[in-house]
Amino acid sequence: MKANRKFSKDEEAVSPVIGVILMVAITVILAAVIAAFVFGMGGSLKEAPPSVSLIASSNAATSGPDIIIEHSGGDQLLGSEWKISVVATGNNTAYVFSQTGDDFTVGGQLLMQNYETTEDLVTGFPDWTYSDSSGDALEKGSKYDVKIVHIPSNSLVLDTVVDVR
Repeated sequence: MKANRKFSKDEEAVSPVIGVILMVAITVILAAVIAAFVFGMGGSLKEAPPSVSLIASSNAATSGPDIIIEHSGGDQLLGSEWKISVVATGNNTAYVFSQTGDDFTVGGQLLMQNYETTEDLVTGFPDWTYSDSSGDALEKGSKYDVKIVHIPSNSLVLDTVVDVR
């Protein structure tokens, strides 16, 4: 009779060692799931922005209120992979998208001729001229925000203010 009591008295559902092993396993799995969400498991890595040297200034070579942007060094900006906005300081950006073949290479120039950008498309490269009368006229003595965005990396490669003279 005493032998039967000994077995019923020492019954446990899970030993402490098995419990610790299960808790560690659950913790490791939970940490792996959280890390997968936080680090994205390597998916959708953003392209590195190009290294470019762009100079925007009032164009002294013309009599009109023009802005010229010169590519003075670094990587080229491939057509359809960049967009530009030239608007009066304080106004919302209005990007114009480049087209395939509108590569902006070292030595190239963009001429914003008389008008701010609108939502229209860009054509006419390599020495690209933008003159769309649907945009507001550029005015001498005014300041304009000039931005160029590299689309694949979603990064600004030019962000400056130009005083048109």
